[in-house]
Amino acid sequence: MRHLDSMRPIQAIRNLAPRCAASRQRFAAAAFLLAVTGSAHAQTLTVRESIVIDYRPVIARIEAGDTATARSRLEGVVTRLNVVEGQIVKAGDLVAIVTDNTLNPKLSALGSNIDGLKSQVKQAESDIARNEELLAKGFYARARLNEEKTSLEVLKRSLDSAIAERLALSAREAEGRILAPAEAHVTDVSVVQGSVVSPGDVLAGFSTVNGVVRLALPERHAATIRQGETISLRLPSRSDEVRSATIIKIYPELRQGAVVADARVEGGLTALFGERVDVLAPVGERRAIRIPKDYVSTRFGVDFVRVEVGERFIDAPVALAAPLVDAAGQYEILSGVKAGDRIEKPGQRP
Repeated sequence: MRHLDSMRPIQAIRNLAPRCAASRQRFAAAAFLLAVTGSAHAQTLTVRESIVIDYRPVIARIEAGDTATARSRLEGVVTRLNVVEGQIVKAGDLVAIVTDNTLNPKLSALGSNIDGLKSQVKQAESDIARNEELLAKGFYARARLNEEKTSLEVLKRSLDSAIAERLALSAREAEGRILAPAEAHVTDVSVVQGSVVSPGDVLAGFSTVNGVVRLALPERHAATIRQGETISLRLPSRSDEVRSATIIKIYPELRQGAVVADARVEGGLTALFGERVDVLAPVGERRAIRIPKDYVSTRFGVDFVRVEVGERFIDAPVALAAPLVDAAGQYEILSGVKAGDRIEKPGQRP
């Protein structure tokens, strides 16, 4: 019996150990719950009013930022045409070749004349060198030798004139090579291969593709756009994608009742010249309440925000200005909360 009595304290200690372990687990769980609850309390913010700019779509038209034309400088025939409408060319690309059939005979005649003058100059120089030796021995007249030298100078000047004329005709022939003025779209081709053109005739028209578009907006919106302002563009005929553009220049003259402005589109813009575009133009500013979308929950078609009332948070129904968030990922609240209210994310409390 004594032996059994001595074993009872040890057995009691063994029975107490699982209870202590369970207590430690409950204590750790409680500490974790307090930490989560504390972090949940940290997911709160105070509602503030912000300035919102209202926009309205304005119908505008896309025009080319810069235009250019390729003109003929010769009177001749288009013997080669390398462009078609819609093609993109780079600066210096060969657009067309205009050939003047009267230039080749003139160049051939000048080439023959130059060859003859060179032969005459060479012969005259040889004769003068020989006659100078005869003059030194007293067998040739000095006056005759001076006449020959004068004739040689005339031949040399005639040779220089013929060479310069040939260079001028060669340069005129090179004017028949029509080059692209810049990297651009070919918007119009006015001739076909074999056409007869005169100096000044337009062969093709170009519009630049440098990411700048020219917008023609109605005159009533002249006061709503400013240089350096960022606007939004939307092509209704293609998609509802909205592109950002920056106004880089506003022209001081109205054209057919429209304000013309140049805008640089981020990433460029694929559109047709003359295509209609919606410009989201600013029409005014107002104060509004906007909160991140994570603080709004929807149940049974009703939107809720957890608002602090006293010492606890309750779900308050709110009215949203739009069913979708804006570009910043926020909802605009029309009613249900006011400036100064503290709100928290839904689902943060047990």
